[in-house]
Amino acid sequence: MTSNTYEVIGSLKSTMQLKTIDGRTVPFQNDIPYPSFEPQQRNILNLSGEWKKQRFEADHDWSMSERNDEWIRQTEREGYHSLTFDDSSWESRSLPLPENRLTGKEEVKAAETYENGVWYRRTFLLDDTWSEKVITLKCLGVSYVGDFWINGTYAGCHEGGYTPFAFDATNLVTTGENTIAVRVDNPPWTTRIDMVPAINNDFFNYTGIIHDLYLEAASAVQVVRTDVVPKNTEGDLEVSVVLENRTDSEQNLFLTGLVHETDMLSPVFLTEPDAKSICAGKAEFSGMEERSVFLAAGETKVISYHVKIAAPKLWSIREPNLYVMEVQLSKGEKQLDAFYSQFGIRTLETEKAQIKLNGKPVFLAGVARHEEWPEYGRTASWERIKSDFLQIADLSVNMVRTAHYPNHVYTFIMLDRLGLTAMSEIPLWQFETHHYEAQEQRGISYQMWREMIYSNYNRPSIIMWSTQNESKDVLLRKAYNERLAAELRSSYNDGRLTTQSAAADQPGYDDASMEPLDVAGWTMYFGIFHGSTPYEGTRDFIEKAHARWPDKPIINTEYGIWSNADKSFIEKQVEIYEDVQLALIEKATVSPQGIVNEKGYVAAIDYWTVFDWYVNHNEFYQTMGMYHMDRKTTKPLYDRFIEDHRRLMGETNGIGEVSYKQYLSKLKGAIEKDTGEFFLEEVKDLSEDNYLIVSIFDPESEDGMSVSITNASGISDSYQTYGIKTKEAFPVHVPLWKLKKDVLKTASKIKITLKGGRKLEIIEMMSGMFGR
Repeated sequence: MTSNTYEVIGSLKSTMQLKTIDGRTVPFQNDIPYPSFEPQQRNILNLSGEWKKQRFEADHDWSMSERNDEWIRQTEREGYHSLTFDDSSWESRSLPLPENRLTGKEEVKAAETYENGVWYRRTFLLDDTWSEKVITLKCLGVSYVGDFWINGTYAGCHEGGYTPFAFDATNLVTTGENTIAVRVDNPPWTTRIDMVPAINNDFFNYTGIIHDLYLEAASAVQVVRTDVVPKNTEGDLEVSVVLENRTDSEQNLFLTGLVHETDMLSPVFLTEPDAKSICAGKAEFSGMEERSVFLAAGETKVISYHVKIAAPKLWSIREPNLYVMEVQLSKGEKQLDAFYSQFGIRTLETEKAQIKLNGKPVFLAGVARHEEWPEYGRTASWERIKSDFLQIADLSVNMVRTAHYPNHVYTFIMLDRLGLTAMSEIPLWQFETHHYEAQEQRGISYQMWREMIYSNYNRPSIIMWSTQNESKDVLLRKAYNERLAAELRSSYNDGRLTTQSAAADQPGYDDASMEPLDVAGWTMYFGIFHGSTPYEGTRDFIEKAHARWPDKPIINTEYGIWSNADKSFIEKQVEIYEDVQLALIEKATVSPQGIVNEKGYVAAIDYWTVFDWYVNHNEFYQTMGMYHMDRKTTKPLYDRFIEDHRRLMGETNGIGEVSYKQYLSKLKGAIEKDTGEFFLEEVKDLSEDNYLIVSIFDPESEDGMSVSITNASGISDSYQTYGIKTKEAFPVHVPLWKLKKDVLKTASKIKITLKGGRKLEIIEMMSGMFGR
């Protein structure tokens, strides 16, 4: 029976440790160095296909207990792990796929809520080509706790449903027929405080073998991983090659490296996920001359290089210039192993309120995506991932928030190749005090953080690591952020930025947990969850957040609203989107024309989300997408979103190319008290400007106003503004792109209309690229 009390915390230990080898930090898991999960052209046996499965009522406390001899002996009593067990009466199930029954429909309870136990079994054959190799069982996603037996022998366990893991299977398999058995337990969210995630989240808790698992055979002395960190835009790389000797004898070897160019226009660029398939000729480089390497029996060693690529082609937004690092391990004249990894040369930094990509300020306008399909749940494939992101690329965005959890490794390989940036996060979703305290005892969240980073170490598309989403306890959250940020910088600095996705009302803009992070990030739902109104509340919040954190870029990690299954909010979704976005982009760090806004401080906005998805409590399904779950049916928001993001991203992809000090140019014209018309001293072309800013002082009314512009031919167009602040000089923003261009081309008169006999002072009127 699973306890519902906060006092019960499992004793199952983290399976990952960090070790210092040859001056480098190397992750270890299940007694082997944590490998790369980037697909290799090695001998691979994919274990997808038909399995036998049997559900069972799990004792979740038992599943979360320490794995010792007694635990293994007791769990094996039923014999489900055994070679001789007869599973012919069990159901068949094609894996990978969630255990939850899926109807593929967009409706409540279309995905079965199953948060419990299931055993899986299957047999597989290995021929003679697998002999005298080291064999690693690699698993890309099992939810939530998985225990593995091969040919009746316990192989190990893993906790966490969103990150990959591996076991050494060399001494467990044999030539001929083999049997693998997997025990999965997925305790219900809300019943325990020591899981990650822990509460009834706004996404679905799928059970089972979610992603591919496969056997990989390599030389007994092999390249485990190759980590590449670009140091600058001139082509200098820091390269760490992790070698493992899984034999009981010493080895004298030779290590050589090559760097390959790729061709983003090649038809093979999106065909296969493995890096070798996209190699398109040798790059000009230096620093990877052949080295002789001695490895003692059972030793893991790190070989470090400082590599220089001549005339490097930089990876950037919509310019996915990629390279492939090839590392070859030889003994005498015989090549033992070859390892390939795609990487890109790009740099990231912050400078005050700017995020800089390759030394240039960038404004990121993105969309979030839950990795879920109604027919497959979270079970991903290269083709499904490719289809999703080709659609997303067509939205004219330049960033993707990959929801609240690490996505399939193929997701980030695909984003690399499309030239879209990403923010990846571990699923600490709305953690409270007791959740943080539990993780300080158990360390599973730290394990997930390391697995997320090390499984995607070379992906140029990932520009931000996010520590959590909308968590509450500020002091423990700050301490947690401090530990993660410090560990990243001191132990495995990959050059990426750190952030989080805090709730704007918990506690607010003065959130001390932002201090350790590079980028201050909040979800913003003013007028929905936080009070105030969407435009005014968002505008006020980001102004105060910038005042509190003037040297940090501010990012909006979520904005939007559901459309409702009955479409009752279908137009409200457009209204909320537009109101919030207008407040955010007034403070953008780069204009749509690529001009750097020296006074801007909003570096990224992220609409929530692109597709509808299932939620765990199953009382409704989430309709915040601009597409329905089918990926075909759009909502009215889709057209507005496309129009806006083509304007924001169409010319420069959000990259700041030009900087100038002049912030705004004053319009020539009379400055009048009260309201009414005034004429420009000469006809002015406002069509290339983004904003008309009317600075006003109103002692009483917070109401907006109508601003009308008339051209030389007497044709007018108007805009109704949002509310203002009283008793202070206040800049009213008129987004000129919402007015007719033929009116703006020869602007000659501006008219301000108020209601109720109201009077105010117009301090000045200016046009320009930016909001103030």
